[in-house]
Order: sequence, then C-alpha cells, then structure tokens
Amino acid sequence: MLFVDDDLYSVSQLNALVRGLVEEEFPEVAVLGEVSNFKRHSSGHLYFTLKDASAQIRAVCFRTDARRLAADVADGMQVVVRGRVTVYEAYGQYQVVAYDIAEAGEGELEKAFRALKAKLEEEGLFDAERKRDLPAFPMRIAVVTSPTGAAVRDIVSTLARRWPCAEVFVLPVHVQGDQAAPEIVHALELVPTIKGIDVVIVGRGGGSLEDLWAFNEEAVARAIYSCEIPVISAVGHETDFTIADFVADIRAATPTMAAEIMVPLRDEVLADLDSATDRLQRFVETMIRLRSARLRELLHSYALGRVRNQIETLMQSLDHATDRLQRSAESLLKDRRASLETVTTKLQALSPKEILARGYTICADAASGAVLRRAGQALDAKTVAITFADGSVRADVKGDVS
Repeated sequence: MLFVDDDLYSVSQLNALVRGLVEEEFPEVAVLGEVSNFKRHSSGHLYFTLKDASAQIRAVCFRTDARRLAADVADGMQVVVRGRVTVYEAYGQYQVVAYDIAEAGEGELEKAFRALKAKLEEEGLFDAERKRDLPAFPMRIAVVTSPTGAAVRDIVSTLARRWPCAEVFVLPVHVQGDQAAPEIVHALELVPTIKGIDVVIVGRGGGSLEDLWAFNEEAVARAIYSCEIPVISAVGHETDFTIADFVADIRAATPTMAAEIMVPLRDEVLADLDSATDRLQRFVETMIRLRSARLRELLHSYALGRVRNQIETLMQSLDHATDRLQRSAESLLKDRRASLETVTTKLQALSPKEILARGYTICADAASGAVLRRAGQALDAKTVAITFADGSVRADVKGDVS
C-alpha cells in the first residue's frame, strides 16, 4: 500500500491524536482496582499501577488533588479511582489521571497474604521458641537470590569487607515470576547438602507486592521452616514484610543489613582478641603474685614451721646415725684387718719356704715327684730331687749310710 506525504504522522502527532480521541471518548471514568507500585514523588504527585487479576493501567494523581484525598494510598489497597483517561505522549502510554481515590476494600493479594499469615501462625511456624541463634563466626555462607540483582552484589561486598575469611556460595534463583517459588524451595532443600554451611540468606531487593510475592508463597515458607540451617530473610526494603520474614530465624530489613548482622567485623574481632589476651596475661600475672605471696606466707606460718622443725630434727638425727654407723663400720673393719694380719703371720710361719729358709730340705723321687718321708723310699727311688730354700739338686742314692 502506498502513502502520500499527507498520510504520514510523526510519533508526536500520532500520540497527540490518540490522546485527543481517548480524552474525548473517556472524559470521566470510575475504575475499581488494586494499588501496586505506589510512589509518592517529592513533588507531591502520586504514581501507581491500578490492576485486577488479568490487566493493569498506570495512574497518576497530581498534587492539588492528592492533598484532598480522604485516605492514604498504599500498595495492596482496593480502591475506586475517579478521573479521566489520557495518553502520556512522551511515552505513548495511556493512563488514568485521578482526581479522587476512595478505598474500596482490601486487595486480593493483601487478602491472600493475611490469610496465609494467619494459617501459618496458627500452625506455629512463627513461634519464637523454634527460632535458632546465628553462629558467632560463620565460615561458610549460602545466599539464595538472583545472581544478577543488586542484592547479591550488596551481600557479597559487605561480607568481603566485614568477614573476608568466610566462603560464600551463591545459589542462583529467580526472585519473581512463576519460576521463583519452586526455584527458591529447591535451593533451600539443596543447602544442607553443601558441606559445612553455617547460615543461609534468602532474599532480594525491593519491589511491589506482586514483585515480592514469591516470598509470600506457602511452599517457600515451609521450605524455610524445614531448612536444617539457620535462615536470614532479607526481602525488599525496611518497610516491606513477607511471610518469609516471619518464618525465618532472623529478619533483616535489607540484604546489606543481613550480611552485617550475620558476620562480625574482622577488625573488631582482632581487637577483642588482643584485649582478651592482655586481660588473660594480667590475670595470670596477678594469680602468680597472689600464689607466691600465699606460698611465702605458708612457709613462714607456725604450722609449717613445726613441720619444718620436725623434718630438720629428723635430718640431724639421720646425720648422727650415719656417723655412728660409719664409726662402727670402721672399727669392725679395723678388728677384721688385725685378725687377718695375725692369721697371715701364722700361715707365713707354716709356709714351706719359711721352713726351707731355716735349713730344712724336701726330698722327692726325681722320677715321680713324690715326697720321700723315709730313707727306704729314697733307696727305692735311686735318684732323688732335693729342694733347698734357694733351689733344687738331683742326687743318686748309693746306699745306706747308717
């Protein structure tokens, strides 16, 4: 199909034309819907999304009309908005410009939130008695969140700054949309299989009620409740509350705060250790001084003095007994030595050598060496050996000399 120049529109012209048609067709409307993504701008204007189960439309209430509103607007409110339909030409986006907003009742998401909260609270999932304390010095930390969001960056950087000795395991999940809740449940079931995990952070950054809805799912709540590891919930901003916050062992207002309350500051721990070491050293020194003083006191006490005196007396008696024993042993040894000398003298007097020295000789058979005691034995021997004090000689026996 061919167009002539008169048929061409610029984007601005087309948006202006559509705006005129929409405003002409809908000069005033009343729309029932749930407030979401509510924001009060610093200018005083109110921006929000009006939605139902299957559709949504942007809405704005300018400052002059916002001042006259009877009720404060907030996410989750069911409201009736009265205004006109127009097109925001800069974005080509049609919207409702509200001049009155009246509360119509609680939104469907808010109703679902309150119903589930009441159910789980009645079952005891929020009981303070079952909540566990966080470990003082966690060394292995699991983080269940989106791998690309600001939350994971804040958590990891905060942990690295405060407690760099910890290992961080990021279990990536979707944090909004239909996939989010099942993935979060699976990640929480996986955490106990990672050896040595001390604590878990589960969460995401801020958003609207529907953006955070995965953390309001019953399956996620029960997975947190069943997790064997202490869980910190860190969903959204400080004003955001989810079912996960009530079930978790600890609720942190933001992901960054979760990291801060989970781990100590390394420099503070080191300073505490230094201080404790100094206190311990001073304590030991004090105890040594006290015990030394007590020992000196005991050494000079009357009771211990009596014991010491008894010991000294016994030691002195032992010395005296030792001296007596030594003198007795010396006397006995002297007597024994004198007796030995007497016996030795007697034995020496009876020695053959002494007898030979007095002029005697020993006569023996020269062949057999047998000592001859009678003259007849000498005649039988024929040859004899005669021993003198200074030697021996041999002699032949010639005959009887009687």
